[in-house]
Amino acid sequence: MKRVFLLSLLLLLFGFGGGLGCTNVSAPQNIVKTESVMSGNNNELRFSEVRRLNKNIPLKEYTIVQSFEETLKLYRLMEDKRFSRSAPIPTLAEGEFLLVLKPKLKTQPYGDIEIEKIEEEQSVLNVYYKEINNEEYLLNKEKNPILILKIEGKIPSNVKLITS
Repeated sequence: MKRVFLLSLLLLLFGFGGGLGCTNVSAPQNIVKTESVMSGNNNELRFSEVRRLNKNIPLKEYTIVQSFEETLKLYRLMEDKRFSRSAPIPTLAEGEFLLVLKPKLKTQPYGDIEIEKIEEEQSVLNVYYKEINNEEYLLNKEKNPILILKIEGKIPSNVKLITS
């Protein structure tokens, strides 16, 4: 009976509530935002990062993908023959599209990009981004960052990439 009581007490103290006081003792600070809500001029756009890679493939500075067939075509371009499995192919729901960004870097030739905000102005998507340092790209001398975003909203007539 004593053992059961002690075991129950230990489980109660350490099993259920023991970790509550130590939640940010050694928690990493580099948490990636997977979804953001950006607002601009009363329009809110929801977007999430789908994939980030660095590969020299023939893409424009931005590409809008609206269907699953276009997504398959894009992922065939990005396929890496060294691996037997490919990256998961995203699906699009009603009112969603993919925005593929491959900007020309100006300040950091072996850098990456980080999206700061996305605004919609009269059917034009303004994508504000900044160039950031990427040690892996620098070590491997890779200078073709590609970022794929899933965006909820109407298909824009044009996209403007604006560096900050």
